[in-house]
Amino acid sequence: MATQPGMETSAPVSILCRFWSEDGLWNGVAEHLPVAAFGQTFEEARRNLSDALLSHLQSASELGQLPQIIRQLQEREHDFLPVDEIPLNSPLLKMLVAMKDSEFLALNLDYS
Repeated sequence: MATQPGMETSAPVSILCRFWSEDGLWNGVAEHLPVAAFGQTFEEARRNLSDALLSHLQSASELGQLPQIIRQLQEREHDFLPVDEIPLNSPLLKMLVAMKDSEFLALNLDYS
């Protein structure tokens, strides 16, 4: 991720997300955060979960709880498979979230 002069970007933090299809809808949940979403398609569920994660982290930042959440996520990162070891067609997707000048950026890894 390239930065412009004067813009600080934090190291990305991994969030393990699980997706599954049930009753005609795709569901998604962040394994280590109280965040879930759904959609008519996998892509819609992934987008909705990404938006929900960003909203959750923005709220945590406003409440002064973000450093604690980031620390907990960093401690859990070692629980994850490396991205290249997540099998194709797996219900798992590793999302990365970074902060740039107090703005959150969601970076979704290629799952194909």
